[in-house]
Amino acid sequence: MSTASSDSEAEYHSYSERTLAIIKPEAYENAEDIEKHIKNHGFFILARREVRLTPEQAAELYRNHYGQHHFPHLVAQMSSGPIVVLVLAARGCIQKWRNLMGPARVAEAQAYWPDSLRACYGRRTKYGDYFNALHGSKNHAEALREIHFFFPNMIVGPLLRHWQVNDYIQKHLVGTLQPALATLTRERPAEPIIWLAEYLLRNNPNEPVLGPQNLEIRDDPRCHTPVPSETSNRD
Repeated sequence: MSTASSDSEAEYHSYSERTLAIIKPEAYENAEDIEKHIKNHGFFILARREVRLTPEQAAELYRNHYGQHHFPHLVAQMSSGPIVVLVLAARGCIQKWRNLMGPARVAEAQAYWPDSLRACYGRRTKYGDYFNALHGSKNHAEALREIHFFFPNMIVGPLLRHWQVNDYIQKHLVGTLQPALATLTRERPAEPIIWLAEYLLRNNPNEPVLGPQNLEIRDDPRCHTPVPSETSNRD
């Protein structure tokens, strides 16, 4: 693959990057304003749900923090009220969202990143800077885990572009379809769709080939799990 092609592929995947964003309980009432801010900064919101986590669910979500001194505070905070969960997409989405949120410590955000979301919506309390309003995935692996934590059936990978679809067709379909369509043209069956379907079933290149079976082993009654009627009651 050429360098230009590699750069284009990296750029495409960067543009299609996803991350998980959470509007925490202390910022729940500001969710509408925060979501509007997110969209105005070039993010697409692909999925959204509101949920209230149990302490067990919060502990599982933040399991990478287990053993750290702030872990109990984090679990208590995240299970204290409803949250808004978002799946965001943008070019360089993970880092872009972390930049928009600002530093994890509210005091630092307010001092050095006054326009960041955490500076605007986070709260400093006597318990520390745990109420920083927002959460974002740290990296690709965490984004995948966290997205599937809330959206288990969501496909996180980018959708194929037209040239990728063409490559797939050329690589996997043309070799089977061309002879099928040529034969169809010659034979002109009365029901071409049914004929084509049966042809493709008979000539499926991905059909597994079964090896020869040893009939003696197959017919040996000792080589299968007996059904209840074949077993005696020994109790």
